[in-house]
Formats: sequence, structure tokens, C-alpha cells
Amino acid sequence: MLNSQLVNEPVWLTTLSAAEWAELATSDADLLANPDVLIVGGGIVGLATAYYLTDLGATVQVVEARSLASGATGASAGGIWPNEEGPSHPAAYQPIGFLGRDQWGRLAVRPGFDFDWRVNGFLNLNAERFAPSAEAYSAQAHELGFSLKPVDADQISRLEPQVANGFREGLHFPSEAHLNPVKASLSLARVARRGGCRIRTDTRVVGVESSANRIVAVTTTAGRIEPRHVVATTGWTLDWLGSAAPPKLPLRPVSGQMIATEPQSPLLKCSIGGRVLVLQLKTGQIVVGASQRENSSLESDSAVTAEFIAATREIVPALRDIPFRRVWCGVRPATPDGLPILDRCETAENLWLNCGHFRNGILLAPACGKLLAEWIVKGEPSQDVSGLNGMRFQN
Repeated sequence: MLNSQLVNEPVWLTTLSAAEWAELATSDADLLANPDVLIVGGGIVGLATAYYLTDLGATVQVVEARSLASGATGASAGGIWPNEEGPSHPAAYQPIGFLGRDQWGRLAVRPGFDFDWRVNGFLNLNAERFAPSAEAYSAQAHELGFSLKPVDADQISRLEPQVANGFREGLHFPSEAHLNPVKASLSLARVARRGGCRIRTDTRVVGVESSANRIVAVTTTAGRIEPRHVVATTGWTLDWLGSAAPPKLPLRPVSGQMIATEPQSPLLKCSIGGRVLVLQLKTGQIVVGASQRENSSLESDSAVTAEFIAATREIVPALRDIPFRRVWCGVRPATPDGLPILDRCETAENLWLNCGHFRNGILLAPACGKLLAEWIVKGEPSQDVSGLNGMRFQN
């Protein structure tokens, strides 16, 4: 059933408690005038960076032009799927993808963190993704160090009894996980604040002053800041840096659309990849997506919604009479190779880039945040990040 009165709202906002809504609306009144690090961007990447910097003893100020997790973070699917995505990426992806997964698992059991973490696996039924066969794809992926297994029709039905008959083979990724990206962002902000981090929302950068290959001051709509370091986590645009911006990087916006039902009784066990992504949240909603359009539009497309619903019912017939109530779009920052940029800027020695995470921003946020925090505070990251440098696009 397609409801013509779909609410244009990410499903994550419907899962928040009153206390979490209050946290989402919280903005620290006073800016730190001289922090060790100013982070521009309050999505999950910026907040993860703030958390790890604070954990290492740095004084941190975060400024966000809108509300926390209001951009690509709040529009994402919340998947922690390093093995399912992995083989399609360059080699530099694997260590950072696995680090991101492992860090989320550790954070899930720390005091102050609550983000609906669960290791529920991923079932890929899209034969185009594992051509020429599940067996052959699995063998190649194993050689690269990824964890998965080919499954036949009988195994598929046991893993997901609600999946339609007719899928002869697939791939099962038993260690893949899922979380609520808005709750994860709030958790990172909560614990960072306890460590002294200041987070100011509805605050835009209006000017950047540079001298002798350094940023000396950043003027915002809430006041002037003179940080020792500046970290850019603003997705696909660095225009706010003005003349301090690095040489043009191949960052581009890619819009994606998703839809969701109201909470349902437990139905699905895994996240399922077919013609569309289908998953059930811990809170019961069925979420479906996601499209890719090479633009920055936040306008949903009714034709895409109809395609999503038709494809979902082919995969899970039990959803035939379940109406979808919400639709939303988000803009993800992409690079040509699908990997983020994690680097020190060549045009300003105290400017750091943590951007371009594309479809893996949720997965990679704690990995990139941790490694960049170590680089800034300790002088080098604990893991090689040379494959993520911005210069890789200059050749």
C-alpha cells in the first residue's frame, strides 16, 4: 500500500526518547575562544572526532550549521557492513572498515553510549553483486580477508523464513551489525561533553583568517575562535574555508532516498540486500532504500518510492499489505574511489580533512575519528592512513 500522504521525516527521529530529544536540541551557550581543536561539522564523523580528541585530553569546540546529525548522518541506513561492502573498494578500505566495526562494538558497552547496537548479519540476494556465482565471489572475498559464506535456497529460507521462494543462492555475512545513527551521534556528543567538549548548533562559519600557512582564526555567527587546529567534517563542501580551502578536491554530492513503515511485530532477522535494501529496526520499523542520484536534492521521488515498495514485496511477501508512512532523502559526500579523505591539508598546516565518506560514513566515523585524533594529539595515527590522503586524486 502506497500512502500518498507520506511524512517527510527520517525514521530515526521517531525512535528518540524525550531525554534524547532534549539532547538533540541542546547547544552550549559559550564558545571556547582558544580550543586545541575546532571541528566544523556536527554529523557523526565530526562528533566521533570530537569524542576521541576529548578522550585524549584535547580541548574541543564543535560548531554545526544546523542541528546535530541533521545531514547525511540522519538520512543513513545505519549499517555497519564492512564485509558486504569491502571487496568492491580499494585495498585501503579494509583496515579502516574493520577498525570502524570494532570501535562501534567497543563503544556499545561503554558508559554513556546507547544506540541500539546489534550484530544481526547481512543477507545478500542480489545476484548482480556476486557474479558469476556466490561460491566464486565468496572464494575471492576470503582471499582478501573478508568474512562471508555462500548460501543455497534451503539455507536462505532458514536464515530468513519471510524471504520469497525463488532465490537459489546468496551470500551471508554473519558478523555485520546495525545501529541507530542519531542515537549514536547523541551518545558521542554526550560523552564528549562530559569530557569538556563544547558543541554549538545553529552556528555557521562566516570567515576564516590565515597567515603563514596556518589558520589563525575562524569567525562564526556565534563569535570568533582562535584554535590551534581546525578539522573539516562538512561532507562534500569546503566552501566555508574560503581562500584557506585546499586545491579543488573531487568531492561530489550524491542524493539517496529511503522509506519506512510504522513499528511492526518482529519479522526480519538480517539486513537484506536484493534489488533494494530491506531491514527491520530494533524498534520495529521496516526501512527500505536507497537510491543514488548525482545531485544534492533533498526532494523525494514518488516513482522511486513506488519502485522501492514493489521490490520490497518481491523479496518479503509478508509486507504486501503493510503501508509505508515516511520518506526522506539525504546527501552523501562521495569521492571517485568511494573512500574518504583523511589528511592534513597542504595549504594550511593546522587544517585537517575528514570528509568524503559516501555510503560508509556511519561505519567509518569512529575509525577516522580515532585515527585523526591520534594524529593531531600524538603526532601520528596508530594505523597507516596514507591510502586516504587527498593527493591521491592529483595524479
